[in-house]
Formats: sequence, C-alpha cells, structure tokens
Amino acid sequence: MDDVPIVTANPVNLIIKKQEKAPKPTRKDRIKESLKNFFMMLPLALVVMLQFFFLGKSFGSFSTFPLTTYSTYVMLGSILLVLLFSQMLMRSMIYSTLAGTALVMGIFSAWFGDFYTPLAENFRSIGLIVKSAWTRKDVPFNLLVTGSMTAIIAGVTFAQFFLSLIVKSFFEILFGKEWGDGRVAGFCGAIALLIGIHLGFYSYASMSSATSEKMVWTRHSFYEPVEKFVTRTPGRYILGADNLWVERENEIAALDLKTGKVINSQKFSPAVVHKGVQRGIMPVFCDKEGLTGFSSDMSMNVWKTPYPASFPDLVVSEDNKALFNNIPLTTRIVDGGRKIFSQYDYGYAGMYNVEDGNQLWLKQIDLQIRANRAFSDAYLEESYLLEAGDKLLLSCHNGLIRCLNRDSGEEIWKYQHGTPKVSGRSQKGFLSRDEDRIIAAFKSGEIVTLSLSDGRKIYQAANPALGSNGPVYSRGLQISLLTDEGIFHKIESDGGQNIYMANVLPRRLDLVPVVQDLSHGIVAHRDEIMKLADDTRDVSVIFQAENKIFVTRPLFDDKIMYIGTQDGWIYCIHYGSKHEKWRLHVNGELQEDSLTFLAEDLLVTTRSGSIFRFKRDF
Repeated sequence: MDDVPIVTANPVNLIIKKQEKAPKPTRKDRIKESLKNFFMMLPLALVVMLQFFFLGKSFGSFSTFPLTTYSTYVMLGSILLVLLFSQMLMRSMIYSTLAGTALVMGIFSAWFGDFYTPLAENFRSIGLIVKSAWTRKDVPFNLLVTGSMTAIIAGVTFAQFFLSLIVKSFFEILFGKEWGDGRVAGFCGAIALLIGIHLGFYSYASMSSATSEKMVWTRHSFYEPVEKFVTRTPGRYILGADNLWVERENEIAALDLKTGKVINSQKFSPAVVHKGVQRGIMPVFCDKEGLTGFSSDMSMNVWKTPYPASFPDLVVSEDNKALFNNIPLTTRIVDGGRKIFSQYDYGYAGMYNVEDGNQLWLKQIDLQIRANRAFSDAYLEESYLLEAGDKLLLSCHNGLIRCLNRDSGEEIWKYQHGTPKVSGRSQKGFLSRDEDRIIAAFKSGEIVTLSLSDGRKIYQAANPALGSNGPVYSRGLQISLLTDEGIFHKIESDGGQNIYMANVLPRRLDLVPVVQDLSHGIVAHRDEIMKLADDTRDVSVIFQAENKIFVTRPLFDDKIMYIGTQDGWIYCIHYGSKHEKWRLHVNGELQEDSLTFLAEDLLVTTRSGSIFRFKRDF
C-alpha cells in the first residue's frame, strides 16, 4: 500500500533554539567587583593584620633568631607555613602582603621598641651619612642596621606580594575566576587559624618552663640604640650589697636588688663598653669626658675625674692624630670594689680610687698599638688580667707578662716569653692562678709556670699540640686544657708529659662557642654538655638540649650547675646524677656573661639589657 501523508494541525518544529549565554564580565566589572570585595573584607582584614602584628611581637619577644641555633630555622619554617596557609585562606594580594609586613614590624617592635624613629632619622640624613662614610671609608653601624631592617621589610613585602599572586592564580585556574578573591569564610578561617597559633605558642612558652614560678622580678629593655643588635655598645652593670646600678643609652639608674624597682635615675651618655656584671661598693660610670662617681641611691654626683689629656711618651703619627681618642677602652673594678682599673688605647692604663676619684697612677704597660674599638673582644678578654692580693698581672703583646703593684703601679717583675709571635702575629698568654704560682698558656703550645712573688720560671711544657683555647686549670703538678680543635689534655706542668687526652668535641663547629669549666670537668658545645672523668679517663654526654646552642659560662653550687643557651633557655642540672632540676626561658638572647649568682638567687642579663632575678631553689 502506498504511504499517504497525513496532515496534522500541530506540525513538529525541528528547529532548536540556542540558549542565551550570560554576558561575559568586562574588565571594568571585574575591577568593580574586586573593589567591592576589598572594602567588604576590610574589617576582617584589619583583625588579621593586628593578629599578625601581635604574633610577630610574641615571636620577637621569645627569640632574636640567632643564626647558629637550630631552633631558629624551625621557627622560621613555621612562620613561613603560617603565612602560606593564611594566604590560601584570604586570597587577597593586598591584605596578604600587608599581613606579612605587619608580622615583621611586630618582630622589630619586640626587639627595638620604637624602631620607626631611627629609620626615619637615618633616611632624613642619608646624604650626610653616605658622604661621611665615603670620606672616612667607614660605614656607621646605625646605617648598616637600619638599612638592613628596611631591606628585610621590603624583601618580605615583595616576597608576600609574589606569593599571593601565585596563590590567587592557582585558585582561579582550578576553581574559576570568582574564587580568586577572598571570601568571608576564608578570612574567618584565617582569624581562627591565628587564634589557634597564638594559644598554642602561649601554651608552649608557659608550660615548657618554670619561669613564672621562679621569677622574683624583671626589667625589660629594648635594643637601644638599634646597632646594639649587632655590636657591643656602651653599658654597664655594677652589683652592690643592696642595689644594682645599671647603665643604659642616655640613662643610668639605681635598682633595688630585692624588688627591681628604680630608686633613682639620671640622664647620662655612656661612652665605654664593659663585660658582665661587676661587683662594687658604689656606682662609677664613664662618659666622653671622664669617670663619674655617684652616691649609692644615684641622687647626686660625688666626684668627677677627667680622662688624661695626654699620655707620657706617646708617639702618634700624623696620620693617626685625628683618630687619637683618650676615652678608655674598658674599665674593671678591683680591690673588692675600692679601685677602678682603666685600660686606655695605645697600651696605657691607670688606676683610680672609687671613694674620691683620685688617679693613683697612669703608665704605659703594653705596646703602643692602636686598638680597634669595633672589635671589643680583644680587650674585654678577662684572662688577660689577673688580680692576686695587692698584685695586678697583665698579659701584653709579644708574650710579655707584667706584675704591678695594684696601688702604686710600680713594676714588681716582668716575664718575656721566648716565642713572642705565632704565624707572624703577636700572642698573649692566658693567665690562671694556682696558689702562689701563675700559669700562662700560649697559642704556640707552650705553658709556663711562674712564681707569683718574683716571676721566676718554675716549669715549662712545650708541645705545638697544646695550644690552649683559654686559661688552663692547674692543681699541683697537673694541668688541664682544651685546644681549639676540641682535644682535652691533662699534662704534667714540668715537661708537659701527657697523662691522658680525649676528643671532647667530635661535632665541633667553628661558628659555635665552646663554654667550659675545667675545674669541674665540664665542657659544653652546640646542644651537648660533656663531663670529663679522671677516674675512667673518658668523656661522656651528661645532658642534651635538642636544637639549642649552649653559650653562657656555667655556674656551680656544689653539684648543681646553671647554664644557658643562646636563645634564652636556662637549665638547672645536677651534673652528678645528670638530672634536670628545672628549666626556664627569658625573653632575650643570652651571652657568655649573662648569669651571675646572688646570695640565694640567680641574676640574668640579656644582650638587649633586660634583667631578671630568679629563685635558685628546686
């Protein structure tokens, strides 16, 4: 049958209409949307930036990030992760960049306090500073430090910007353009993340130490001036019977030793560097003009003695006359606090009476060599000066040792070592005492024992392998020493025969200090404390503080040892049983001379000048 077409009233429409697409947003629309989102997120962004600032202050208060301490790199890695996760949550180039900058400013605020002022002042006078530096071929430390601070802020800002650009692009590629900008949920997530980090860091800082339990009082100090962060600047601590006299930038103060409260303070411009806490009977401070003695409560000046205007028999070349400086290199308190030994440049020294400031003597005791004041360790070394009764022993250049009458300056005897130089450089002997004998240890590997009364050589031990890294410990005919290579030697002082030796520092690093007390057989390096045993003639690790660097000179009370790390941890250890009694943390960086014993407590000073008093009981 033939097919017959059927006519219907509803024919099938085979034409399919295309769906209309949404209009593509223009560049103007995207900018408008981004600006709208920017201002909508502003309140939350301000909260995030404040959180980053105070988180930076917490980190900066907890550590100065010393480069030789492993924990520094752990903390820096943690900070980078926090910044990355916060950027992934916020996804805002501007706010992420500002958050990183706020973190760095928080760290600087914890270290320097008002760091904006020195930055602004240096930039205002940058032309004069650069011109002076070019003329003298010397860049001032304050310019170096503030320039470095500016470079760090700028570097972090640019790094944050490019990292936020990568994060934003990553989200736009994976999830679409609308995910490139931050949202309320993301900013709230960043706020929650930072709250959690704040709480976690606070819990770690408080629960891992006994700081709050042991604290008697504290006085916080910033790095003022800012160059104090990288170099030693004028400052002093004098410990009296009831007071602690403190020298700061543009101020001196008397503190009550029991409470830490300021009894009195005065404006003062210190000009001389010192090391550690010295014990005295009254405060004596040094400005650019002279030594000044104050009353015990710092309420009045008792006396002032100008520095010598000239030095007898000093010959200065025409080129160095402009560099001549009569300000002391450093001063030391001697004779139980009754006298001040002042060390001047070009090998001169003088002695002053503390009660009235009278100059007892002034003379040349060393070669007329100009000291480099920027590298103060050379003249702050304590083992180059030794007090023995009314005698003062001084280790000088070219192996010379002088013994002077402390009160008159008269020379009692002198000893000239047979090896004045090592590798073409002048050498000084490290001095130590054993009853009526003086032991001088030289880098050349020679150790001489001298009579305290007349300087007569009694014994000599000579071996190139015996170059000591500091003063030796001597009892009877046996001498203990540690070399720069980390080898311990116990030798006979007469002839130098080796009794035994041990490799104490197999993991030695040149940039990390070695602290020791050979009278107790203790050597600390990196994160380990080693004990030398004479009976078994071996060395063992008695304590380890993981990722720390031991830096303070250990203090001992019977079998109890107190020692601190560079990043502010102090440990109380029984070095016989190897048991840790307690640990605490101070907000600051510790140095070799940061720990001082009080009657029942422990006085701690940090590199920035902060002071803490802790109970020693356990």
